[in-house]
Amino acid sequence: MELHQLRYFVAVAETGSFTRAAEREGVTQPTLSEQIMRLESNDKGIGRRLFDRLGRKVVLTDAGQVLLTHAQAILAGVGEAERAVRDSGEGGRLRIGAIPTIAPFLLPASFIRFRKDHPAVQLQLKEDLTERLLADLLAGELDVALMALPVRDDRLHVEKLFTEPLVMALPAKHRLAGKAEVKLADVVDEPFILLDDVHCFGDQVLSFCHRGGLEPRVVCRGEQIATLLAMVATGQGISVVPEMAALADSSKACVYRPLGKPVPTRTLCAVWHKQRYRPTSMRSFVEGIQKP
Repeated sequence: MELHQLRYFVAVAETGSFTRAAEREGVTQPTLSEQIMRLESNDKGIGRRLFDRLGRKVVLTDAGQVLLTHAQAILAGVGEAERAVRDSGEGGRLRIGAIPTIAPFLLPASFIRFRKDHPAVQLQLKEDLTERLLADLLAGELDVALMALPVRDDRLHVEKLFTEPLVMALPAKHRLAGKAEVKLADVVDEPFILLDDVHCFGDQVLSFCHRGGLEPRVVCRGEQIATLLAMVATGQGISVVPEMAALADSSKACVYRPLGKPVPTRTLCAVWHKQRYRPTSMRSFVEGIQKP
């Protein structure tokens, strides 16, 4: 059993096709098929059939299912060993994930601070939804991800960073712009512009409103906070956003006011896999994150 054979085997299992697996691995299909046959053979192989070939469809046998879990773990371990060796020098790569309601407001300053002490480390950033970032952490495709609590998975380490309030975003000339704080009772009849429900933050805002006895009149839901604030600025509605988004807005087209008690908050955290390789640069990056 050789490493490249396991790699070809995993490629066939994950793509469900010898043709697509060969394309993914950059080899010809006959070459890949021959290596799979050698892996299945009694001579220096495992002596078990790994796939049932049903016409164009390829299905794992029971033996193949057993091998797949171990093969993926072996390949992941080899990849992490290679990364550990590469990162043992001054360079290396740090793969960072962040949800869209954090990335543009927190990461630029964090990256500047990090690069002062680690100029040779390449930073790779992925912005995505919480669910997908968690999947990437578990698959070993990210070193660390920044998101909001709660995170519930015993395979992951969760380190709290800080808690920030949520604030009300209003058009600059809104009737409530002069108030020191805005209560939910003040906005009963106001049109709301919120993030789409695929974002955990959008659901968090709705939950806050419902706990306060308000059923917001939502006129629009969007994908990006910057777009929502542009719509607020033109008078199309009001919104609730993280304080860091308000601090980053220098346009003066919107005004931001604290919300009345109980003040809604969110707690940000850094998350990584407990069992996977952690680059030495990761701890430095996490420790350098500061509340805006």
